[in-house]
Amino acid sequence: MLDERQRVAGEIHDTVAQDLAAVIGQLAAADAAAGEPERRRHLDRASALARSGLAEARRAVRALRPGPLEGSRLPDALTRLAAEWEARTGVALAVEITGTPVALAADVEDTLFRVAQEALANVAKHAGARRAALTLSYTDLPFPGPYAVRAAGGRDGGPRGVMLDVRDDGRGFDPRAPGDGFGLDGMRQRVRGVGGTLEVESEPGRGTAVAAAVPAIPPEGRP
Repeated sequence: MLDERQRVAGEIHDTVAQDLAAVIGQLAAADAAAGEPERRRHLDRASALARSGLAEARRAVRALRPGPLEGSRLPDALTRLAAEWEARTGVALAVEITGTPVALAADVEDTLFRVAQEALANVAKHAGARRAALTLSYTDLPFPGPYAVRAAGGRDGGPRGVMLDVRDDGRGFDPRAPGDGFGLDGMRQRVRGVGGTLEVESEPGRGTAVAAAVPAIPPEGRP
């Protein structure tokens, strides 16, 4: 029950809360706009975000699976997420996919998508960055324990691990300092839940890097 409560809390944080925060940001920008075209642009974005948040909330009630992953491969969903984030924030975001993409278990793909979503939300909210980068890598990285067999078994040289990196050139922070939000703890719990690890490297004035590594567990019913 505690695990389920934590998972649902994470879903709400990653959907409704983030969309509402983005709507507030766009409305504030509209208030500060220099002219009507700029004001209208921010209001249109706020409206689109509100509609997206409502649709995501309704979808989450039905399935609690990220909407962008329904009918899409993870690299495509992340590429769309990055394009929407760049358009909304005005921060340049480079996207790179390395290795050979393979289908992953739904929980693994959900986790990587949510980590990317949360990491980018943190960049927009806290970093004051000019540039950011998102890299999704399908690698031969081995994982210890039972996940190693599940990730590598029957893959004929396919990837055994998947790594997601989100980096920015913003103001940075001290990762050892206590936080006041769900974000980093939520990401760590999500990644641990699929047998992976998450590391955060940052220091004041030197930007931030978030790196998640998870086993390449195949979908249910596949070798």
